[in-house]
Amino acid sequence: MKKLKYFIISFALLFFLGCSAIMTSIGNNKINNSINIYNSRGITTDGTLELISGLDYAPDSQIGISQYKKQYSDITTTKNNILKNKYFSQRDINALNLYILTIEEFKKISPKIPEIKIDYNDFNKSKIKIKQIFEEFVLKDEKLYISRNQKIQNINYYKKINKYINSYVINSIILNLENDVTINLYIGSSFQSFSKLDYLVTNSLAHAADINRNRNLGNYIFFKGFTSFKADKSKNYYIDFNFSNIYIRTLETKEEVKENNKLFIARKKITISGYYKIYSQNSTSYNKYFEFNENYSIKMKENNGTTLFDDEYDIVKNILENKFSNIIKFDLNNLINKK
Repeated sequence: MKKLKYFIISFALLFFLGCSAIMTSIGNNKINNSINIYNSRGITTDGTLELISGLDYAPDSQIGISQYKKQYSDITTTKNNILKNKYFSQRDINALNLYILTIEEFKKISPKIPEIKIDYNDFNKSKIKIKQIFEEFVLKDEKLYISRNQKIQNINYYKKINKYINSYVINSIILNLENDVTINLYIGSSFQSFSKLDYLVTNSLAHAADINRNRNLGNYIFFKGFTSFKADKSKNYYIDFNFSNIYIRTLETKEEVKENNKLFIARKKITISGYYKIYSQNSTSYNKYFEFNENYSIKMKENNGTTLFDDEYDIVKNILENKFSNIIKFDLNNLINKK
């Protein structure tokens, strides 16, 4: 019993020491990487985050501690010089934001490294001034006569500088811009169905739209489902799937006989092509060609007078719904963003 207890304790100790060594190694690598970034590019966001992450893994690293102290001193000096100015460039805003990041991110791991002392009194006073500077900068920034893509870039930038100060003023501007750039996207089809396959294609498109309704396609584009063009309103986009070719052809048929059982196999290919016609309230419509195809197989088996066969309708239906669903998820966003 004592031997077993000794073995368990020894194993646990070795495991802990092994994990500790691994963590220290990871931390040292991150610290060295952050120093390389500092030496080549100066104080940067990614370099500072890498340094703090390294200290989190290896809090006893004297190299890491020394490097943080140096960068903290440098960015504080930069901050003090900027706050003497009357006017502030975007470069100044970025430097002030880096100052706040340097301290806010370190606060998360500061209990592990008590030998690093931060002047929080100075930090808190400076943060109040910086918040006011950021708000004035955002309020003066151009928001009316710029493109949708530029507005999205502004949103991302405002979120970045607002991360640590959480300004109500900046949050309000972000919300207004987000509302301004948000697009509701609908799809439909003006294609006239005549055959069973035609109806299957349009029904599969509608079903794929239903299962992806309210999907966020990215870049503030939200998919709202299948509808008619008449539902289009301001700020909405409508994409008409106009099919020009819908056909299935047989690639190969073969028969196999195994133990008096006959198996008939048909390899087929479905091809769909046509044009997206993209409509929006604020610009002229335009067309873009699309085409996709996929191979599939159907089997028919005869066994003791009984015939079993695959349901080709279900096979094709699943292919179409998957294809249209992927188009909705991955292609429609690009159609709007490239417009």
